[in-house]
Amino acid sequence: MTKGALELEGFESKFEKVVNSYEWKKLESFFTKARHVLLLGNGGNLAIADHAAIDISRLTDKNGIAPGSGITSTSIIGDKSPEEWFKCWLEYRMRGLPAEDCLVIGFSCSTDGTSSSAIVKALTYASERGSSAAIISAQPKTGLDDRILSVSQDVSLYHTSEVLSLALTYQLTHAAGFECPSVFEKSRSRKFEKLGIDSEIKQGAVS
Repeated sequence: MTKGALELEGFESKFEKVVNSYEWKKLESFFTKARHVLLLGNGGNLAIADHAAIDISRLTDKNGIAPGSGITSTSIIGDKSPEEWFKCWLEYRMRGLPAEDCLVIGFSCSTDGTSSSAIVKALTYASERGSSAAIISAQPKTGLDDRILSVSQDVSLYHTSEVLSLALTYQLTHAAGFECPSVFEKSRSRKFEKLGIDSEIKQGAVS
């Protein structure tokens, strides 16, 4: 028996509510100013952080960084602890980077502090260092350092939160004045590449 469409908790309205919030506008200003954007998350959110970091580096003039490698995470956890590994990773990756040029964003779906405590420790470290720090979470986070910007999605399903988080990273790129390309544009540019031309402007000379 089919159960119908997957529940997405009014995805579009949730997205619009977040991007129109004061906290989100502040995060957009942090992102626009930043030269280095470091992204963190547990489980599926780590994959989102890694995906976003690659696209930020590809689509903007910023340096997107995430600890996507299992080798990275397990080696640091082996040396330190699960509670400390994000903080230690930040210490390594931010070495030599001006604090004021860095933005650290954490993604979290947890409602308690247990699974997100490592992320919160890392964000606290970043803010103490003088960098901008923000957490994007399914539900509001309490007890955070006042310097950590908190953006709540107000959702209760893991998949809604994770898909929303990825969409919001594209919103950051868009809000900073960069283009999020369409699949059609990519396909068209590959066609022109094969023809040995740069754009539609030169197509007439080839056809």
